[in-house]
Amino acid sequence: MLVRALKCVLAATFLLAVAVSLSAQQRDFDQIFLSKGAPSRGSISEMGRDDVTLDMSGIGRPFPVNEIVRITFKDEPPELNAARTNVLQKNYNQALTELRKLDGHKADRELVRQDIDYYKALCQCRLAMSEGGDKTAAMTAMLNFVKSAPQSYHFYDAAELLGDLAMASGKWADAVKYYGPISNARWPDYQMRANNAIGRALLSEKKFDEAQEKFKAVTASEQSTAEANRQKNFANVGKAVCLAETGKAEEAVTALQDLINKNDPQDTVLFARAYNALGRCYIKLNKPKEAVLALLHTDVLFYTDADAHAEALYYLSKLWSDINKSDRAVAARGTLRERYAGSIWATLE
Repeated sequence: MLVRALKCVLAATFLLAVAVSLSAQQRDFDQIFLSKGAPSRGSISEMGRDDVTLDMSGIGRPFPVNEIVRITFKDEPPELNAARTNVLQKNYNQALTELRKLDGHKADRELVRQDIDYYKALCQCRLAMSEGGDKTAAMTAMLNFVKSAPQSYHFYDAAELLGDLAMASGKWADAVKYYGPISNARWPDYQMRANNAIGRALLSEKKFDEAQEKFKAVTASEQSTAEANRQKNFANVGKAVCLAETGKAEEAVTALQDLINKNDPQDTVLFARAYNALGRCYIKLNKPKEAVLALLHTDVLFYTDADAHAEALYYLSKLWSDINKSDRAVAARGTLRERYAGSIWATLE
């Protein structure tokens, strides 16, 4: 027993020593974490919005930004890495708590300072769109980041956040402007995602013909990857809403039902948007009960996307009253305001 205990102690000591050694080793390098495979270590020699170049034993290797999940920097403060981890887990309040510990911290390296600024702005934006924080302050923080670091690998994510925040503020034209640079990215799936986002902003502005053109640009793409096909499905949802809003709701219902039948409900965001669109079609057709049933799919089954769930709750709060279910209308409105105070849907009457 004593020998076994001694072996356990020695093994634990060895593992601790290895962990300490690896931790120290990691602090000696910049690390790029990709969506697949082990992280690559070296020294970042060039930062760009499209590629990040890592010097690895004297050889520069470019990494495309669309494959990068995160980057850690040599000798960065531990609070920054803790904040990144919390952001990846969508724990934005905890991430912001970590970052605020760095207030007054003077980073010796510009890339570290930029990362601190970006993640602070990101957390402010996310919280403003969910819990109802200061949208103006969040917008200012992210714009300041983009102006100070226009070649950061966070550029496209920052542009999308700015567009999303403008949407949550009801500033549709600003959203179109902020999403615009993403459509110029070199990756087709980024371009498709941007066109879909711009199309949704134009829909909100009731510019249905312009929105249709953006959605058609997505569906006309020759790309056939899994992500490209997903973006085409989102575009078809947008096209259906345009049809409904321009007097062709029956045609839109048929298209949406076909899309729902042919796709996997595991894609909860797609199905939430599809059922929301179906609900809007039935509203246009003056079929409140059918609209309620469609929107309940989002409320009960596909509620993980905050914006889509908020939209469903908004329409349900109206429809329940139309079918003499005032208690459920009040409940839907209460959930909307409590859970999604930062959403544009919570501000609409």
